Amino acid sequence: MNVAYLAASDVIRLLEQGDITSRQLLDYYYGRMDLVNEQLNAVVQQQRETAYAQADQADRDRKEGRKHGPLHGLPLTVKESFDVSGMLTTSGAPHLKHNIAAGHAVTVQRLIQAGAIIMGKTNVPTMTADWQTYNDLYGTTNNPWDISLTPGGSSGGSAAALAADCTPVEFGSDLIGCLRIPAHYTGVYAHRCSLGMLSLRGHVPGNPPGDPSEPDLSAAGPLARSARDLRLMMDILYDPWVDVPVAPDFRKNTLKEQAKIKVLTWFEGPGHQLDERIKRRYADFTEALSGMEGVEVHHGMPPEIRMDDLFELAMKLSGRLVGTSFNSRQRLTASLASLGLRASRLVTKAFPEGLDEYYRAMNQSEGEQAETDRLRQHYNGMISSLLQEYDVLLLPISPVLAIPHMQQAVHRRALDVNGRATGYNEHLIWNIPATVFGLPATILPLNRASDELPCGIQIVSGHFKDHISIDFAEICETLTGGFQIPPGYS
Repeated sequence: MNVAYLAASDVIRLLEQGDITSRQLLDYYYGRMDLVNEQLNAVVQQQRETAYAQADQADRDRKEGRKHGPLHGLPLTVKESFDVSGMLTTSGAPHLKHNIAAGHAVTVQRLIQAGAIIMGKTNVPTMTADWQTYNDLYGTTNNPWDISLTPGGSSGGSAAALAADCTPVEFGSDLIGCLRIPAHYTGVYAHRCSLGMLSLRGHVPGNPPGDPSEPDLSAAGPLARSARDLRLMMDILYDPWVDVPVAPDFRKNTLKEQAKIKVLTWFEGPGHQLDERIKRRYADFTEALSGMEGVEVHHGMPPEIRMDDLFELAMKLSGRLVGTSFNSRQRLTASLASLGLRASRLVTKAFPEGLDEYYRAMNQSEGEQAETDRLRQHYNGMISSLLQEYDVLLLPISPVLAIPHMQQAVHRRALDVNGRATGYNEHLIWNIPATVFGLPATILPLNRASDELPCGIQIVSGHFKDHISIDFAEICETLTGGFQIPPGYS
């Protein structure tokens, strides 16, 4: 039976009907890796012997009437930075090259309890700290649409493997765009969950083993080739570590039941331009969206919400997050780096925007921390009010389409936005709101002409209303046509 590019939901249906076995699925997906992974370098670890043993057991159990969850016997891959017992978790860092996980990450455990079979792990940038995917241990991951381009990062291996059909679904993590940019660059779906909805324990980098706390800003989520599969995965993974006022309903599309769906777009900001090709596709999409019955589209954020303020806030929060684990010597080094960067701005613009605030925040005083928290709450109130009026916000993901590999020093990298060199940190800008305010964000791939690269759009909904952004993505599939296979991979 041909299972090429089938949605995970459809593969599960075939398993349940007895039309295919888990072993046959492994034959297909490992065969696919053998065919395409050499040029992509997306899947960097495989556990074939273990996976086949688990598949055979799953097939026996199904034959004998035993089912171990909604993913029973479904093979999939996960991001290398998540612990899978018996496999390496290095995050591409040489000092972790012998780090074999003693147990599963919390979210990986949920997938396994639901019946999933972990086939392997996908590539990441070093310590998941880039919007590209390369490192000294595993090398460079290429984009299936054009191997001279990056698939993005830090979940770039996840997105490339999924786009090339080495796995039916994937699972990654996101700080400021780490799921969203790879989905945009490779034409797949992704969902960054609300902060507090999924645990990041067992993720590297992250809190040390045995620490029950969860980090600020960082979140996790699935990548898929349909909104339906995002919903399937979120229904299984949902395991909040904070109190949730009303649990999201991932079993059905509840947004379809509303008489009116209100949408607000935010595609422009002073000093933050988009590639004209992206602007055109957003304009075409929103025009078609406006023509849908029951959908009301409005444009432009209130002027009091200033993107540059949010950028500075994101730098301070990110720096503070990193600084929590620093010793006194590291704090001193960070303070000196901040002073040096501030002084250098008088004579050069060689260093990335916001880096001085980032280092300074690693050593914030109590008063500075309180002021950062006050500003965060101030803006959170405004965003929350907007999301009471509108069901979803539509935002860009990156100012550009997939970029060529850039492995020089970060301060020497630049994005080409309509022929103008733009700072590499511009990748951050449109991903900041969901990260800073802990909001869910779903990436929907848009229509493309035959000669165009993929382009996604970011759908943001209210805190713990993850089902709404996924529901909206599914509704829009009638306009976008859903996932499209990269040329040469069908």
